Amino acid sequence: AVSSPLRAQKRKAVLYDTWFKLLSERDAKERDRRIKTALAPEYWSRAVSNEAYRWLRHHLSLYARPDERLQIREGRWELMPIDKSREALLYRIPFELFGPQMFHGTSGYDRMRIEAPRLFQRLPELLEKLTDAGVPLLCEEAPVRPSRWDCALDVGRRAGIDWFEVRPEIRCDGAIVEEAVWQEAVRRGGLVRTEGGLRLLDATSLERLRALANLSEQAARGRGAARIVRVPRLQIFDWMALREQGIRVSLPAEEEAVLSRLLGFERIDAPALPEGLRATLRPYQRDGYAWLAFLHQHRFGACLADDMGLGKTLQAIGLLAAIKEGLVRPPQGVGGPHLVVVPTSLLFNWEQELARFYPGLKVHIYSGKGRTLDAQSGDVVLTTYGLVRRDIEALERTAFHVIVFDEAQAVKNLVADTTGAVRRLKGFFKIAMTGTPVENHLGEYFSIMDLCLPGLLGDYERFAGSLKRAPGGTPERLLRRTRPFILRRTKEQALPDLPPKIETDVFLELTDRQKALYQQTVEHVRSTIDEAYRRKTQAQAQFIALTAILKLRQACLSPRLLTGQSDESSPKLSFLIERLQILLEEGHSALVFSQFTSFLDLVQEACAAHDMPYSRLDGSTALGARKARVTAFQHSEQPGVFLLSLKAGGQGLNLTKATYVFHLDPWWNPAVENQASDRAHRIGQKQTVSVMRILMRHTVEEKMTALKQRKLALYEAVMRGAVRGTGQGVLTKADFDFLLSPSAVLL
Repeated sequence: AVSSPLRAQKRKAVLYDTWFKLLSERDAKERDRRIKTALAPEYWSRAVSNEAYRWLRHHLSLYARPDERLQIREGRWELMPIDKSREALLYRIPFELFGPQMFHGTSGYDRMRIEAPRLFQRLPELLEKLTDAGVPLLCEEAPVRPSRWDCALDVGRRAGIDWFEVRPEIRCDGAIVEEAVWQEAVRRGGLVRTEGGLRLLDATSLERLRALANLSEQAARGRGAARIVRVPRLQIFDWMALREQGIRVSLPAEEEAVLSRLLGFERIDAPALPEGLRATLRPYQRDGYAWLAFLHQHRFGACLADDMGLGKTLQAIGLLAAIKEGLVRPPQGVGGPHLVVVPTSLLFNWEQELARFYPGLKVHIYSGKGRTLDAQSGDVVLTTYGLVRRDIEALERTAFHVIVFDEAQAVKNLVADTTGAVRRLKGFFKIAMTGTPVENHLGEYFSIMDLCLPGLLGDYERFAGSLKRAPGGTPERLLRRTRPFILRRTKEQALPDLPPKIETDVFLELTDRQKALYQQTVEHVRSTIDEAYRRKTQAQAQFIALTAILKLRQACLSPRLLTGQSDESSPKLSFLIERLQILLEEGHSALVFSQFTSFLDLVQEACAAHDMPYSRLDGSTALGARKARVTAFQHSEQPGVFLLSLKAGGQGLNLTKATYVFHLDPWWNPAVENQASDRAHRIGQKQTVSVMRILMRHTVEEKMTALKQRKLALYEAVMRGAVRGTGQGVLTKADFDFLLSPSAVLL
């Protein structure tokens, strides 16, 4: 018997492990040394360590004594000597695989107890180790022998142009194994009953079968001795990936060539450039143009996810021009106009870019009160996401050729009305263009990829289930399926000669008045959030919490936003105006971003009071005025300040006249801030761009900068192909507690 402290699971595990390691050690001094080493860690108190030492010494000495066992053999009782060294193997080998849990709940010292799922999972390893030690393994009184199976897949296109037929073929000693047999083998950890007795698949064969069984959950129909699985064309890459596990996958030669070029981007043949294209494409833009043309030729879809400012629009226009000149030909019967869907602020930008780079395309603006669409509308129809939502009943009646979704993160919310509307549009080839295909969580990535490649990731319910089951919340197999269809180049890769972007965080101190107001607001916000999470659903509570946090962020900008008193001072506003005055005197132009139009009102008021030349663009700015203000700022001979709301002015605009960018309030997602900064840091910029985030010390803003790193990790995981990070970006109760933790509260 041992005392209660020695029965603790962690200590018992050390005792078991030390015991088995010492069974083969004959030297007494070496045994003592190894026992003392094992019992050295801090969780062993002196008394418990001494008891464990005595226990090990005692039982090792008992085990070393000769022993015999009385057993019946062929009807006669015999006294058999016990080979202790071989008997120890019967315990040590399973212990190495299953750990001390195998002794939990047993009725005797010579018993082991292993749950069937755990046993089957590691059965091949157990057989291999026992075989190497010369110990036979019996199951149901029959000897278990190792077996190796060969796996092969024959892939054909006999089921129609959008489906492959996959025929798995499993062989054992040259004979085909029936589907029911190999499926049962997967369920039983590789254990199969055959005419020659029990067979256990080796670890490699079992791993291959498990991968095959996982993919074979698709709808299938029997034909002959093997199962035939109908696989959507877009999902064939999962089956091709089985080659990495040594499974032979045979495709028709034509399909093999297409998929090989798609997986090996550098092997894609580039079509000639359109003669009427009035632009010199950079090498990476030519690659993007060739990639789009290749995907169009083979009826896929595309997500062009280059960094902001690398010319995604030009690459898409190149494809439309190539179709116009017959360099890229659609299948017979495919025609109709192209459709470009954009945020409202980018409508005039696309109109300008089309006229600038390829005036040979007739452009129709589907906008305004008298908007119409007919067969004679033009080569390219330009419209907005909002109009698609309103007019989807009319727009879905037209079969478009190419549909371009610019700033496709606008439809990242799968359940939003706009997302549902754009998914109803009919097009032969769809391109999603966005520098931020994932901002908060992988559900957004699903929405964008499923828009341009419907069915690639299956249905959303299954995708969401994969998120929950995958290690770290990031399903590697599903993400790998999308990688041939998403192209991303960073500025560092594509434009090594682009001037640098220097980013700086400036921390200011709150005024005494602000500190008092901020502290009062913290207490109110904390109470509101706690109450919401107690009484509301998680989604409702999250909305309430985000709304409550807004008050803290407003307090950081200016107390005036909460009190309405005009005599309230704002360190942020004072710092900004002081810096802008210096920059304007030096001849620099600047962009000023805020998510709060109410604070932009205060900035605008201060600019006017100091006679600073400024423009402003936010969600209330009319389309015509947006175009005029951007053009005026960009082409002005005098330096100026452009005030922009993050949502309306943070995407699609070319504002390279500015060399300084100010962010007045932090956003949860760094990709959104980067997108806004890249209005200035893009092709055409000749000078270094300085980006400055103005933050208040010891406030929620300081905490938000830490939370942003999690969003950045998710974004980089998807875009680099690396799979790490949580895969989850939604703010939780723990996040809100972190934002309101004492280090963020002014004491």
